[in-house]
Amino acid sequence: MNDLTQNLDKIHTTQMGVERIRRSLGLQTDDVAAWCKDAVKNADIIIGQGKNWYVYGQGIAITINAHSYTVITAHKINAKVRLMQELDYECLPEFLYQAIFLPEGAAPPPRSIINEPEIFVYIKDFGAQPGDLGVVAEQNGQVVGAAWTRIIPAYGHINDEIPELAISILPEFRSYGIGTKLMKMLFGALRRNGYKQTSLSVQKDNPAVRFYRRLGYEMSGERLDHAGHEDYLMIKEL
Repeated sequence: MNDLTQNLDKIHTTQMGVERIRRSLGLQTDDVAAWCKDAVKNADIIIGQGKNWYVYGQGIAITINAHSYTVITAHKINAKVRLMQELDYECLPEFLYQAIFLPEGAAPPPRSIINEPEIFVYIKDFGAQPGDLGVVAEQNGQVVGAAWTRIIPAYGHINDEIPELAISILPEFRSYGIGTKLMKMLFGALRRNGYKQTSLSVQKDNPAVRFYRRLGYEMSGERLDHAGHEDYLMIKEL
């Protein structure tokens, strides 16, 4: 990140790039390169991968060549969703951690929290039992979100016929519709595998409750988690 931000003066684009970026984002500015430099300065996250830098912020994804500092493309964040593959399982610890709800002003817990048995059960030996299904969202080849189900004795467990769902998106990629895409694809995968319902558990004060309701989840009960938080148990007909 520092290498790019410390070389803002080198960032430029071609005339074709100017037209492509203007058209993609509907920009009215005459100085597209200056606009891109400002976007880099105010980015939420910058990822170096292979020969490019990928800059994300304000719903925009910008690709910049790491050698020449040429802006290649700039477009709205539009992650692609696909079925989870075995190689994606290594991402699950990060997404399990990111799935932990933090009330406003709360300090993030240590990453070791996911090793607590009540939490680790959501990913332990994932893929080894019926009900282990998942989907991921990719942006420029980076996995930025995941949703998965398991039939496990966890917070949202109802019975051994109903997989419990978990969903997690990296903070920089939230609020761009990725969660809805993930959930809808996972619902389809569950139906194709013969499941008729799915459940989940969510803390009462988590704003995600409204998101789940929009997707068809209904209240089924209330429970306390192992830390004493009040949770809603929710269920959806598939």
